[in-house]
Amino acid sequence: MRRRHFLAAGGALFLTACSRTVPTPVAAPTTSAPLPTPAAPTTSAAPTPTPTPTPTRGTAAEIAARSTVPVLCYHQLRELEPDDGEYSRSITFPPATFRAQLEAVRDGGRTPIRAAALLDHLEFGTPLPEKPVLLTFDDGSAGHATVALPLLQELGFPAMFFPMTVVLDKPNWLSRDDLRRLDAAGMEIGAHTWDHQRLDRLPDDQWHTQLDEPAATLAEVLGRPVDVMAYPFGVWAPRTLPHVTEAGYRAAFQLAEAVDPEQPMLTIRRVMPSPTWDGDTLLAHLDEDFTPGA
Repeated sequence: MRRRHFLAAGGALFLTACSRTVPTPVAAPTTSAPLPTPAAPTTSAAPTPTPTPTPTRGTAAEIAARSTVPVLCYHQLRELEPDDGEYSRSITFPPATFRAQLEAVRDGGRTPIRAAALLDHLEFGTPLPEKPVLLTFDDGSAGHATVALPLLQELGFPAMFFPMTVVLDKPNWLSRDDLRRLDAAGMEIGAHTWDHQRLDRLPDDQWHTQLDEPAATLAEVLGRPVDVMAYPFGVWAPRTLPHVTEAGYRAAFQLAEAVDPEQPMLTIRRVMPSPTWDGDTLLAHLDEDFTPGA
């Protein structure tokens, strides 16, 4: 208890003290009523996720009918040399010529797409952007890394590369590190056999060497399976297709021939642009060469 000052008033002394009032304890009841059981908290059930439907693979006829997306096939990207023969000149693009064609693709409102997007479109009917085009590069020459890759990155274009595995790490050809750089840049890599043998004439004891081993080599380099290929010289034969399937390829690209009505995923068409084509000519071929029945 605190002390208080004593005050005198009217000759009489009154003592004022402040004291704490202590409440009288209340005896606990002899019995206690049961406490009410708290209501269980209400929780809303988590919504059941809607399962993503498994896409339905199209029939061979449906896949063939969708096979109208233009696919371009390039080879050598370098300056011409005095000893280049007629055929070499027909597939060799000086860097300036190559740039002009890709800029025509851009200025013509075309949209380069990934090969995976094309394959999903063909097989399952998944949509593609307006005016799609796929850019591909065969054989694996060094210019694919030194000329094509920088320009593709500049323009924001994806592309697919099909190197022979026999040339990897050799002078003037792609190295394994080049393939990893292409892959890291968002480009796709497919097989082009071991040493560019025509598969329509291949001896039966060479299928493993030309189909299985290249896919395994590229998978080891990239750290992922490789299940797309391109036929050397763009040629194939009916006897080729079962071996391609057995080697585990999902799709294969050819040149020029009509899509096989029974195996359209293994006979996807491409065209080889000419270095002599200007931008308008290139765009006209994209329209004309891939119309139904072309």
